[in-house]
Amino acid sequence: MSTSKDLTQPDHAVAEVSSRRPRLRTDVRFSFHEHGGRPSYVLEDVAKRRYFQVGLPEYHFLRSLDGKHTVREVLGKSARVSGQTALGETQAQTILRWALDHELLESDNVDQGDRRDLHFAEQEKKKPKQIVQEVLFLKIPLGNPDPFLRFMERWLGWIASPFFFLIWVGTLVAAAFQMAVHWRAFISSAGGAILPENWLFLLITFSLLKLIHELGHGIVAKRFKVPVPEWGVRLLAFISPLTYVDASASWRLNTRWPRICVAAAGMYIELFIAAVSVFVWIGTEPGFLNTLAYNAIFAASVVTVLFNANPLMRFDGYYILSDVIQIPNLAMKGQRFNTWFGKRYLLGMKEEVLPQTILERRWAIGTYGVLAAIWKVIIWVGIMSMASSLFKGAGIVIVFITLVGSLFATLKKFRTFLKSSRGVLKPRSAFLRIGIATAVIVLPFLVIPVSPSPKIAAVIHHPDKVVMRVECPGFVSEILCQNGDRVEEGQVLVRLENRMKAAELKQLEQDIRRSEIKSRSWLESGHIASYQSELENVKSLSKRLETMREHLGTLEFKAKRAGIVHATRIDQLPGRYLQPGETVVTIVPDEEPDVLLSVAEDDIDALRRRKSDGLKLVLRGHPGTIEASLTRVEERASTAVPHLALGATSGGPLVLRQQATMQSDRERGLALQRYASGDGSNVLAQDPEDEALANQELVSPRLVAHARIQSASGGRLLNLREGEWGYADFTGGQSYQLGAWLIDKAAGYVKRQFDRARGVGT
Repeated sequence: MSTSKDLTQPDHAVAEVSSRRPRLRTDVRFSFHEHGGRPSYVLEDVAKRRYFQVGLPEYHFLRSLDGKHTVREVLGKSARVSGQTALGETQAQTILRWALDHELLESDNVDQGDRRDLHFAEQEKKKPKQIVQEVLFLKIPLGNPDPFLRFMERWLGWIASPFFFLIWVGTLVAAAFQMAVHWRAFISSAGGAILPENWLFLLITFSLLKLIHELGHGIVAKRFKVPVPEWGVRLLAFISPLTYVDASASWRLNTRWPRICVAAAGMYIELFIAAVSVFVWIGTEPGFLNTLAYNAIFAASVVTVLFNANPLMRFDGYYILSDVIQIPNLAMKGQRFNTWFGKRYLLGMKEEVLPQTILERRWAIGTYGVLAAIWKVIIWVGIMSMASSLFKGAGIVIVFITLVGSLFATLKKFRTFLKSSRGVLKPRSAFLRIGIATAVIVLPFLVIPVSPSPKIAAVIHHPDKVVMRVECPGFVSEILCQNGDRVEEGQVLVRLENRMKAAELKQLEQDIRRSEIKSRSWLESGHIASYQSELENVKSLSKRLETMREHLGTLEFKAKRAGIVHATRIDQLPGRYLQPGETVVTIVPDEEPDVLLSVAEDDIDALRRRKSDGLKLVLRGHPGTIEASLTRVEERASTAVPHLALGATSGGPLVLRQQATMQSDRERGLALQRYASGDGSNVLAQDPEDEALANQELVSPRLVAHARIQSASGGRLLNLREGEWGYADFTGGQSYQLGAWLIDKAAGYVKRQFDRARGVGT
């Protein structure tokens, strides 16, 4: 039975009910169901569109409340019909309490006037908490969509057909294959999807998908002749609009698979849209349509899996799981299991027993109840964190009021429970158990030492490397080195060929010879002015020839210093035409590289406090760890990209944005000077692709630090290459108690939110 309270003590409103004649409301309907081979009934409150699952004995008892027979007579009749499974008087009182609380009985029976007054008083006390909840979960009904959905079902009802299901499966399989092929590109684009300038676009895409999601529920519901009396919008913390349709009437369906179809319809359509969007994203160039497709993939897959498909929240996945494992009212039973466990083992109330319907599946129900409770805490913390950022941090006030109100409500509820449990609860034993449980929970926070270290993005950097780029364009004709080869200064590495430029050189040489012959002719004929003019032309052509020869001389690439060749795609160069500015090879000096560290603003203080501590690096693709030590920390943070390999567009961990302010441009100029390489080039803007990144900057300022490698784990010398990145952590340092560290982090977070609200934060 779906009831929000599990009280077994007699209530004044239902005490001595054996002689009364309660009557069930005439607009309450029942429909027969079967779960796991056991009969049950769904009770429908037509007026308030609420549904409750009850067992067979409860059904017989409630149906017998006709206002003509007393409760004693109804129980006697129930005993004759149900036998050993018939309800007792205590159970009957519990059911009557539940029916009264949910206003399922006529108002002139069983002192419901008193119960209604008491219920009204309780609701008045809960109003402050309800107001906060209504603000954070604002519900906006938009009327009755039933006529519109009937029309849509006539045109789109085929989405529930077996033929479309086969198309759906095939499309998802093909899209999954394409995603596996283009996974690296998809992950690289994720940085742009979460940029602030894309939030509005992403929110609009998400809202449209949720509208389609709910239309899917409504259309499939109409396919099974289920009425849909209401739809609307919920605003989560004023930010995220979540549409909804009231398809709860699907509980009337007496078999589970149609109910599962209705519950899964929204995700079914969203995943199909995500699959189609994969092909649109792959087949389009960067632009509006490409971004729209990417947002649709992200919103229709990641968000759907985290929320709609998650059975720990009372969304689609929950109802699907409940029907698949055939445990109706799974969430309510999980809560009752948690309540029973707490009363029996935490408070020592050994008289507490589980209902038979929960006892038979207690492991499944108990596991679900514990996981759902943990997930509820996680979601609540997430929502409070999001709400605290509203209005530039002023939302922290809403969070504070909510937390204080919840604390007082919990304490008051516990106090009321203690009063109602006199004679059953042994206070000394209960408080002893509570103390022990609290100590078990709190003790680890007091004794476990932690040495917190900020997780710092790190990249391998050779400040003295030589980047060799194309000056004269041409086709690659000869490769004389391979990636990883050690070369000496002056060694020829690559040759290019440009026949057009070579022809221009020969033509220029011929023009010079002709001009020289012509100048001599003018001299012999005595035309001194023409002779002098032709000499100037010879000088001009000679300068052009010298410049042309120097330009063509760059077609042969010679190592400007000794070192290791770094050119991962050198085997793809033969026969390729290279444009000016393209990188051919990079010569990395044969010595240990430096490490560039990019530190978030929140971790700058920790970095400066622990400058003398060692560093432990873990690089992607390299087993083990690398030990390093800090050598220099920059004076201030900036939005300049410290290294292209760290940018999200290159597959790195740092999110970038396109719009650059004048301040960040200046900082970028400083960065170009700071990281100049040995040949006068720089880390930034190495290729045409890098030049495009020159207008990008970090979303938030970060501090740059420098470190030098000391050793590698196991004593192995690693062949570290430019641009390989990973993360660095501090080793050693001061230890804190886990609880003190968590309190310090929470206090820092609250302070930053208040600073933002006052306009003095970042």
